[in-house]
Amino acid sequence: MFLIYLTEILNMKEIKSIKVNYKLLIFSLFFTFSLLADGDSVLLNIYTVPILVILILLSFYQIIINREGISKKTLIIPFFKTVKKWREIKYYVTVVEYNSDHFSNYNSGYKSALETTFLNSIFKQKTIRNSLGQILKISNCLWFIDQQSKVCLRLDIDKYSNSDEILKSIQINEISYGDEFEVNEPSFPIIGYKKFNEIYFPRNSEELALLENKLTEPEKIKLKNLRKRKENGDKVYLISRDLGLNMFFDKTE
Repeated sequence: MFLIYLTEILNMKEIKSIKVNYKLLIFSLFFTFSLLADGDSVLLNIYTVPILVILILLSFYQIIINREGISKKTLIIPFFKTVKKWREIKYYVTVVEYNSDHFSNYNSGYKSALETTFLNSIFKQKTIRNSLGQILKISNCLWFIDQQSKVCLRLDIDKYSNSDEILKSIQINEISYGDEFEVNEPSFPIIGYKKFNEIYFPRNSEELALLENKLTEPEKIKLKNLRKRKENGDKVYLISRDLGLNMFFDKTE
């Protein structure tokens, strides 16, 4: 078994994939075009132009995976990059993220060809409605956790055309933390790394019981009310996910 694993590592080819951050690109281009259209030379000056150019360049980046590790770098300015060796990563977590869709109402009116192309890329993302009827975007992501239990790298795996190849390569080099987890509106700091608290990602009944003991009093009250509604025959999973308590319920409930 070990020889098979070693052979896979040694024969592993380098995988590259390019991605565009359409949100950042749309913001940068829209802001630039707005200033040009308004003829606002005060805001569009020697200070703002370099910033806008840098933001546009940062919108294009590349993922590289090989037997040494995984790196994420901007395509045009390569010194903006994150490089992680496999030995620096403790494990990866498969996470389905549910985030508010801020573009859901932007579907009417005149749009340029460039704007339409960008927005079509965004709208291709799967969506679902939460318990209040609000539209949420679904992102199938991999969180890479380093030895300090921080999310050192995050990949939205659906954004890459060769996602199957990327996933297979990662599975060869890293171990997975549990199965799949669903997280509502995860927050990530602008600077630094997000702390990964294993207690909120229980993998078995023992870890689930430990988490329940750690809940705050308001969370315990919400959980109790959800369980009562379940006993009365109500479907509670969507509500529990909105409240961050979905780990206590089955998806069919």
